[in-house]
Amino acid sequence: MAALLGRPWNQVTLSGSLAALKSDVAVGPNAPGGRSEYRNSLAASFLFKFFVHVTLAMKAQHPDTFTPQLPDDYASAATQFQRPPVQGVQFHHPVPEAADGSAEVGKDYRHMSADLQVSGQAQYTDDILLPPNTLHAAFVTSTRPHARLLSIDASAAVAMPGVVGYFGADDVPGDNMIGPIMHDEEVFATQEVTCVGQIIGVVVAETEPLARRAAKAVQVTYEDLPAVISIEDAIAAGSFYQAYGNLLQTGDLHTGFADADHILEGIIRLGGQEHFYLEPHGCIVVPAENDEYTLIASTQAPNKHQVYVASTLGLPQHKLVCKTKRIGGGFGGKETRSVFIHCAAAVPAYHLRRPVKAILDRDEDMQMTGTRHPFLAKYKVGFTKVGKVTALDVDLYSNAGNSWDL
Repeated sequence: MAALLGRPWNQVTLSGSLAALKSDVAVGPNAPGGRSEYRNSLAASFLFKFFVHVTLAMKAQHPDTFTPQLPDDYASAATQFQRPPVQGVQFHHPVPEAADGSAEVGKDYRHMSADLQVSGQAQYTDDILLPPNTLHAAFVTSTRPHARLLSIDASAAVAMPGVVGYFGADDVPGDNMIGPIMHDEEVFATQEVTCVGQIIGVVVAETEPLARRAAKAVQVTYEDLPAVISIEDAIAAGSFYQAYGNLLQTGDLHTGFADADHILEGIIRLGGQEHFYLEPHGCIVVPAENDEYTLIASTQAPNKHQVYVASTLGLPQHKLVCKTKRIGGGFGGKETRSVFIHCAAAVPAYHLRRPVKAILDRDEDMQMTGTRHPFLAKYKVGFTKVGKVTALDVDLYSNAGNSWDL
């Protein structure tokens, strides 16, 4: 902003603002989601598009007093993109009959939900008709990578008309600890937060917009603690999950390097990958009689929801039924990382005996649920003059996040 304020609207200012943007918005190579070069250039392109759009608007409004100092070919950057109608053709080929009269392998089959999906009639979690008196949930999440929780003040949130309540760790009727490998993850943070996006509490209200406004009104006071952000940070701090490493070894490494004509050493970094399913995480918790619950979730693992929501509520598993009609993509991102959202939404449903719905926005989903793990490999490889590899020594590190996961 400082590179724009009080400056003439010309190409010199544009160049200066683009240079300032490099320091203001700098996505490093270890940033979650990877593709740092693309994301940095995308930020620059947004600023460029804005600059050109304002230039053309000023020219249209003040043709006699404002003379653009940008090349004419820049004008196309402000043109709205028009996407032509999408068309597609699928060709089917006959499959020869097998000797036994069957021809299943290679046969074309129509997707069972194809017509519903392309016509928009397929129902996903957010489309399901809600029961009467359903409340909407919004989560209060950590804004610190590692910090001690000093205080949580939800008084302003619960005072809003239409807000029904705030719930946190003290309200969990069963076990606050969950986890697919070992129970090292809290449904609601108690004393510390260990990542940005970790759930601290949940607000429920009569409407989703109201719940979101109330969640932002909850005041959390932190005491920042040292944070391990990158793989290099973890290596330097000796921050490893115990008994999680593996060693693959074959042959004699020293002999292999002795037989090599050339030796190369280096580092390879693989950034994390967002699953980016079209449908974000979401769930509906419906209480019934006799402490029974119906759980509706966008998940690849309904059984895990049944198991861990039951544990959170302190109920036997047979009291809960989890249903998943379809999911709008998962790719592994909805196998275990959808469970904690459902557990948190179930707590207010338990206390209030009212249905609760929680649907994440895209930015919430990407911040709270993690990615495919980033990796770093330190390698040393020996090979002959003709390119035959004689030895390979690799230390492979994974950024496994703040809790054990698949």
